[in-house]
Amino acid sequence: MNTNEKTLAVLLCAFSIVFVSAMQVTELRAATSSASSSSVNCVGKPFGSPGCPTKVGSSSSKSSIPPHCGNGMLNESEGEECDAGRFNGVSNCSVECKSLYCGDGIVTPYIAEECEPDSQEVYALDAQNKLIVVTEYSEGTCGRICKAPVCDEDGVCKGGCQWGFLPACGLIPAGSGSSSVVTSSVSSGSGTVSSTGSQTSSVVHEAADLCGNKKVDTGEECDDGNQTNDDVCTNECKKAKCGDAIIQDGEECDDGNKTNDDSCTNLCKKPKCGDAILQSGEECDDGNRVNTDECPNDCKLAVCGDGTVDGHEQCDDGNYVNTDECPNNCKLPVCGNSIREGLEECDDGNRSDFDECTHECKLPVCGNNVREGREECDDGNKVNADACSNTCVLPQCGDGVVQKGEECDDGNDIDNDACSDSCMKPKCGDSVVQKGEECDDGNNEKDDECSNTCKKAKCGDKIVQTGEECDDGNKVNTDDCPNDCKSPVCGDKVVEGKEQCDDGNQVNTDSCPNTCSLAVCGNGTVESGEQCDDGNQTPGDGCSRTCKIEQCGNGILDPGELCDTGAANSDQQPDACRTSCKRAFCGDGVTDTDEECDGTDRCTPACQQMSFLKANAAMIAGAIAAIFIIALSVGIFLRKKILGLFKSSKKKEDKSVAAAASLDDIPLDELEMPWHKWDK
Repeated sequence: MNTNEKTLAVLLCAFSIVFVSAMQVTELRAATSSASSSSVNCVGKPFGSPGCPTKVGSSSSKSSIPPHCGNGMLNESEGEECDAGRFNGVSNCSVECKSLYCGDGIVTPYIAEECEPDSQEVYALDAQNKLIVVTEYSEGTCGRICKAPVCDEDGVCKGGCQWGFLPACGLIPAGSGSSSVVTSSVSSGSGTVSSTGSQTSSVVHEAADLCGNKKVDTGEECDDGNQTNDDVCTNECKKAKCGDAIIQDGEECDDGNKTNDDSCTNLCKKPKCGDAILQSGEECDDGNRVNTDECPNDCKLAVCGDGTVDGHEQCDDGNYVNTDECPNNCKLPVCGNSIREGLEECDDGNRSDFDECTHECKLPVCGNNVREGREECDDGNKVNADACSNTCVLPQCGDGVVQKGEECDDGNDIDNDACSDSCMKPKCGDSVVQKGEECDDGNNEKDDECSNTCKKAKCGDKIVQTGEECDDGNKVNTDDCPNDCKSPVCGDKVVEGKEQCDDGNQVNTDSCPNTCSLAVCGNGTVESGEQCDDGNQTPGDGCSRTCKIEQCGNGILDPGELCDTGAANSDQQPDACRTSCKRAFCGDGVTDTDEECDGTDRCTPACQQMSFLKANAAMIAGAIAAIFIIALSVGIFLRKKILGLFKSSKKKEDKSVAAAASLDDIPLDELEMPWHKWDK
């Protein structure tokens, strides 16, 4: 690392240390890393003294109740210190979910507190010489005192907050003061400092002005001469009363404040539903036990639909059905108020039974044997042809009900409709065109302009009339009789009847043959789009089942072919379908993807390259044979010399004679023409 890199590393380390140190300073707004001159001047002074720092985020405003306070679950992220659910305010947890403890400045009987010691916050220095805020508790030196809690180094305080009694205070000279020993301190900063200090009392007790001498002196309301604090006269010579932070006879609690909606009311009663005080968790509190007024006995506002009849509700069935016995307003339905509600079928606001709604708010029912509403009669049966119809109307022609003696009754006075004015049915052939008839010529001829069913003649009525060639009575245009009632003609350029096509010509080989039926492969006739037609569907006979000529190269895999890619068939391209419609194979002279060679001298029958030895085996074998023959010939020619060499090697005694023989010792004629000796 060079000098510049070392310098940069030192600067970065220094910056990191300064940054971390700055991030850790959160307790006071003023710098507290060392005891500056201003900090030293604040030590021992009450918190908030001019010129001294304050706590970060400190505020005098009353904290709000956390949103989920009271659900019995501790939510520290919302600022809760505790949560005892429905016991908040009557335990060591307040209604604001703050922990109550001895020394918090609030007398809490639920944690056995009788009093709160005098205390104040002062500035101090911790072990790191940083300025912090601590709480100092003090106790008196004589008479009745409130014992201060004892706090450990972690700021946890125990004991105290009970009345104690010291020897009676004697005569104290005015102005001399009385020491009040500080017993403990609790840090509210980043550390905890235990200290012992003192506070000067300016109270001067005259000998003739002592509380407890059974004499009501100046400033005293009473003096019973005892040390009983919860009787009619407290130990401070004050008359017992609600709000003095002392629980006396008849009081359930006494928190010493004037807050009426906390854990102890201003009447020194524990809060409860029905005390006429709206406390946390209550929606109303009218102070009575009437469950049918605006505020029921559970101090919850009445809710229509919760299944409980309370408040001004007359009923509550817990549903939102407005047409049952209890409507959605939780009021019992009233027949005659012009409002249909509950089980009412109607409500017209009157008591008449002869309109559309009876006096019981029921719709009139024809057939109940009670004449009501607009009924003319009601015989209580379902017989429509008697003296009272099923619509509770007296019978008459034209009432729409066919009664005895009537053939019909259409309820009108039109004579030429389906029912005459005399309630007789009309008939086709009576020369009167009535409802449902298209015509009525009064005769029985069915093939004229008006049929015997009083319908006008038309194509599709199943009657072949003048001008029609056929009439099958349907709307099917592709049968033997088209929808124009004309017999179909092949060649008129109109596809009709059973024709599949009609091009209007006599060309039998185009897209529409002269039979006006589409070409069919296999009918033995070569028609439009066909290359052949042998009259069968048998493949492999030269004409396929699709009437295409079967041949290699047509791009169709015909019987007997292994492949056929049409124009892509090739005898030179690797891996291609050959012109014989066979797949590429070893031995076709074309080196394909999975072949090393094909058709060369050094190529095996499996189209693999031969090795050098295998490719030149014959030549190598010939060379070896030639060498062997030459060696054998030489051996035969030199056999005597070779034998002589073997014999001479055995004569070791004469080293000079046993000298190695050489070619120089062999006669020239034996070397050049050894066969001259073969006959000897």
